[in-house]
Amino acid sequence: MYFEELLKSIGDKPIRVYLDMDGTIVHYDVGVAEDFDTKRPLMNRVNCVKNIMNKMKNVSFYILSIGHEDRHITQKNQWLDEYLPEIPKENRIIIVRQLHGQLSSADIKKNYINNLNTKDQIVLVDDDPRILGALNKENKNNALIYKDSVLSD
Repeated sequence: MYFEELLKSIGDKPIRVYLDMDGTIVHYDVGVAEDFDTKRPLMNRVNCVKNIMNKMKNVSFYILSIGHEDRHITQKNQWLDEYLPEIPKENRIIIVRQLHGQLSSADIKKNYINNLNTKDQIVLVDDDPRILGALNKENKNNALIYKDSVLSD
């Protein structure tokens, strides 16, 4: 598995992988920001995450996702409870965009990653080029940034 090999190349230090949900591990129709709990899982990617969780004890997975409303937090957690319950609730960061004024999703995620206080290697996996580009321009924690395709072989 390609992503597993990338993580192994980091070495034995603790690694935090922040996964986007919509379009990364969950099928997402552009413009359909509803019913997150019933969206189709991208099983090859979900299985990639589960495989790495079982094999690599130095890797912790986190969810870093944006919802437009409070109810999306509940829906996304229900989806995770069904398809990736191995990711503990305390590792699920689901941010309500409305609470961040005019900030774009890219700036919200970039700020979150840049404000992490950890010595762990941070890895972000996302499908949105705006988010990847924003973090690539301002990357205070030297996070490794990957497009969602790294989860597919």
